[in-house]
Amino acid sequence: MYQQRLGKVDDATAIAPLWETFLKERANHDPSIILKADFDYLSYVKKKLASPSIYGFLLEYGESQEIVGFLFTYVHDETPTLDYEDVNDSPFLPRRIGGAIGMYVQPPHRKPEAIALLIESAIALAKELKISDLDLLISIEQTGVQKLLEKFGFKKAAIQYSQHYDISDKDLPKLKTSTSENIAVKMPTPGKIPLRDPKTQQPVINPQGKQVFLHPVKNELGETLKSRNGLPIYPTPLRDPQTQEWVFNELGELVTCPVILDELGKVKEKQGIPLFKQPIYERVDGKLRLKKDDDGNYLFEE
Repeated sequence: MYQQRLGKVDDATAIAPLWETFLKERANHDPSIILKADFDYLSYVKKKLASPSIYGFLLEYGESQEIVGFLFTYVHDETPTLDYEDVNDSPFLPRRIGGAIGMYVQPPHRKPEAIALLIESAIALAKELKISDLDLLISIEQTGVQKLLEKFGFKKAAIQYSQHYDISDKDLPKLKTSTSENIAVKMPTPGKIPLRDPKTQQPVINPQGKQVFLHPVKNELGETLKSRNGLPIYPTPLRDPQTQEWVFNELGELVTCPVILDELGKVKEKQGIPLFKQPIYERVDGKLRLKKDDDGNYLFEE
């Protein structure tokens, strides 16, 4: 009767009214939430569905597969907060964090099994992405969600207090600190993801001493390739089989596995996951190493 799937940009028209209802319900219970009049929820949802770090799980009902609910989650590798200008200034080890942006199910479908279907799917993805911590902020009146999360093993970690002030004066003083200025300057460009060491979470630096970023894969025309869900596709970096370090070519460029295209030039997928060509290995003196051609280029399977 109920089923879930990952949302795609084409689903935005059906999801936007649910998001609007969700936020209006939250605003009725939380005076600190003040919604904009005539806000464009359709564009808002489209941007979320197109983001590589956001996953929208949709709840469908019946043979018509009507979208009756959603759970939007995000994932990110922890970066310095306003307390620290650099990750090395922080005494805490960085984490890979997952969280919920919002969950809403239409009242007739707010059944434990339906809501659990969304939560189970999100947890399964978190395990697949090797998320170290799931941090959720749940409103105090959402007792049903709290009990359900506790059944999934979540534990209360903090109590949040809030106080709302109605500010009638719109001429606000400027907030300007050296830390906020530095953060504004260092913000990455859209679509650019910093590559980090999976063990230390430190930024990866290439042989030329520059930080390495992953950019969305593009075709020969310079167009960004996207998955069936409408999300940008990021390349898979190549690792050395002996050291497990990232591989750079003679120019100091990160070597990535080429994406596999079909006859129409679209990315091939398996169960919604883009497919990439695998590197070719050879054994030299009993050790496995990446194979190169006569020009020093790394070879990949067809």
